[in-house]
Amino acid sequence: MGSRGRFADEEPIHRVVISEDFWLGTTPVTQSQFGVWTKAAGIKHSNHFSGRPDHPAETLSWDEAKGFCEWLTLKFADQLSPDHRIARLPCESQWEYACRAGTKTEYSTGDGEAALRLAGWYGEERNQGSTHAVGELAENEFGLRDMHGNVWEWCRDRWDSDAYRRRWEGITERETYALSERFGRQGDDANRVLRGGSWSDAANGCRSAYRLMDWAGVRIRFFGFRVCLVRSP
Repeated sequence: MGSRGRFADEEPIHRVVISEDFWLGTTPVTQSQFGVWTKAAGIKHSNHFSGRPDHPAETLSWDEAKGFCEWLTLKFADQLSPDHRIARLPCESQWEYACRAGTKTEYSTGDGEAALRLAGWYGEERNQGSTHAVGELAENEFGLRDMHGNVWEWCRDRWDSDAYRRRWEGITERETYALSERFGRQGDDANRVLRGGSWSDAANGCRSAYRLMDWAGVRIRFFGFRVCLVRSP
């Protein structure tokens, strides 16, 4: 994880061991998918770019993304794999592992903007002023799409700008999350991690290593999420 010579919160580069297998949504959760939950739960939610069922759900908080995952777990447990019946947001290390798909370059498709254009909707040449339908650009080696650009994706971790400096070589994803719970801001004003960049961001913000944070309760048209399935305890 991480990069060198960019931003302090991305250093040092270090190796994280993914100790348990997991599944990650092929794309961000779409408006049509998110709408099933909000309608069933009686939750008022409006996408900024409404009426686009195949675009990512956005203008939603970390709390709402978490609520969607909890609903999936309860509602569809009997339809999920027996070994992976817990739906939740990915922790930050799981997200970066899935985004990189074995690469060490800026993007899963290589270095530079030419590589990003293959896989990501971002804000310099390609900005049409809104999100884009999911799944239209190249997938990475794990079969995942829209990991770069389109919408920022909420992660499970609390934000800690010194997170990487607290870690050791070979730390596991469970340990990275535990450290975020210990050292990240607590309480109602806690900040959570976002990854991946959005349709309005410059190419630099869509790199595999780039980190962002915001308050868990904020709703912005750039923020969405995807679902992670993990093993039952």
